[in-house]
Amino acid sequence: MARIGAASRMEMVMISIKHVLCPVDFSEFSRHAFGRAVAVARGYGADLTVLHVLPVPSAVPALPYGPEGPGPFGFEAVDRARALAELSHFLGAEHSAGVRVHYEAAESPAVHKEILQQTSRISADLVVMGTHGRSGFDHLLLGSVAEKTLRTSRVPVLVVPPHTRDVVPPPTEPFRSVLCAVDFSQDSARALEHAESLARHGAGRLTLLHVVEPMPVGYDPMGGPPFDIAGYEFRLEESGRAQLQKLAPDRLTAGCEVETVLARGKAYKEILRVAAERQADVIVLGVHGRNAFDRLVFGSTTEHIIRRARCPVLAVPAPDHS
Repeated sequence: MARIGAASRMEMVMISIKHVLCPVDFSEFSRHAFGRAVAVARGYGADLTVLHVLPVPSAVPALPYGPEGPGPFGFEAVDRARALAELSHFLGAEHSAGVRVHYEAAESPAVHKEILQQTSRISADLVVMGTHGRSGFDHLLLGSVAEKTLRTSRVPVLVVPPHTRDVVPPPTEPFRSVLCAVDFSQDSARALEHAESLARHGAGRLTLLHVVEPMPVGYDPMGGPPFDIAGYEFRLEESGRAQLQKLAPDRLTAGCEVETVLARGKAYKEILRVAAERQADVIVLGVHGRNAFDRLVFGSTTEHIIRRARCPVLAVPAPDHS
């Protein structure tokens, strides 16, 4: 591990969060996510929109309402007002003092699509949502609104896993210890911009982690003479250390301590281990998703971490995400 003092050496990309969207479903998972959303909104001075989407059968047509065009079928004004009042009461609006909170309710046959539409409508910079603990097939594929939103969102999604401890009332500084896993790709570079921003707003610690995964036993990439796996992995580790040392100074900022860690092992296990050791408040990951197949399988590392993490996970989509 290498530790580097806080001192800015170059102008960094500034991440701006002006509006946060928090989809909720009247579960305890949603209440936890709301607390995190309030903390982030308060830390950035952002607006917060809380959205409840009632799923309806896809065969039910939408009817027009108001000047904005098509609206939800059967969602009359009195029902909508009641849902919004129940939503505010359920979440405990008293904990959101100092944050501009807006409540929205809608109906849709595809909840995740409605979330994406609302994200675009309000120009949200961040989506914060909880996940449900599941089992069987659903557990293997996440099989949830959160998973579908993660696959398709064009903006970062902060996922609050079931095992995350609650924060009531929400803290004034959302994250004091930020862990960012990097693989030196363009995707992880964008994730690092968000991680640096979170750490800077919390005046805390930013840990940059690179994991070198061991090559499978018997692996022979050349198909010829015996391959020096140990030597190859050693060179990967040396290269990783050098790149971390080169990368870290570019992300230093006043009031934020930066450290670098190189680990060897299964990526998701090492990320979770270092997160536990550093008592990370959030794990930041760049999500790879360059084609339809990638989006279908989503990425085992990200899925494993979201299922097992004891803190929120910020998934930052690839720059060319579509």
